[in-house]
Amino acid sequence: MATVAQIVKASLQKILVQASEADIEASEAQDFIFTMNNFMLDLDANGVTLGYTAVSDLADEITIPTGALRGLIYNMAVEAAPEYNGTVTAALAQIAKEGLQTMRKIGQPLGATEFPSTLPIGSGNQQGGVCLSKFYPELEASILAETTGSIGLEVSTNEVADS
Repeated sequence: MATVAQIVKASLQKILVQASEADIEASEAQDFIFTMNNFMLDLDANGVTLGYTAVSDLADEITIPTGALRGLIYNMAVEAAPEYNGTVTAALAQIAKEGLQTMRKIGQPLGATEFPSTLPIGSGNQQGGVCLSKFYPELEASILAETTGSIGLEVSTNEVADS
């Protein structure tokens, strides 16, 4: 897992305000951490659930899937650029956009699958040669309510038949 220090350093290098050999200043780090927490919690509030836990120190681990790290680094570079007088190039903005799309894909919750009652019964849905599942369970009551044992024609069908 990546640490906050790695994200801070990588993001600030993207906007050309952090040299690779330079240490991160404590005041810069706290401002960045505050912005990153707000960015990630905003994503979570908008339905992009990546499992992010708010951080407070450079040594804290980032709790998002590895596939979302690139999006976090580049989007944080764009988010932090005005505060650090950094440069956002067109390429940086494009990579941040693509990274955000990836974060959305990873963080999009999938709903439970529901099968319609009109779904045919397939092979294996029987036990001992007897089918245990109903084909149209919501229509069972109306079919059983027919007194003659057959389903009557609809009004519009009778009119066509009389013509």
